Amino acid sequence: MNFSFDSSFRKSFKRYDISQKIEIKRKLDIFIRAFETEKIPYGFGLKCLKKNLWEIRINLPQRTLFWKFHKEIIFTFVGNHDEVIRFLKHI
Repeated sequence: MNFSFDSSFRKSFKRYDISQKIEIKRKLDIFIRAFETEKIPYGFGLKCLKKNLWEIRINLPQRTLFWKFHKEIIFTFVGNHDEVIRFLKHI
């Protein structure tokens, strides 16, 4: 499985302070390892939003969106619930 981060993810990620970035990176690292072993913990709140587009919970307010294809996951956005809703309206 290949994992990548597109430009919209990098743009949304930039606005967080260093402690939030560390938390996001840590959660995504855990998610990637769990995904590779096919043992996703319930606490990630993994949810399919529409075909190939998924959401995971970073913490109570933050969510990360990603596209899942056969052998590739592309992280596309990180933000709170309202920001995710706004982002979804433009894709």
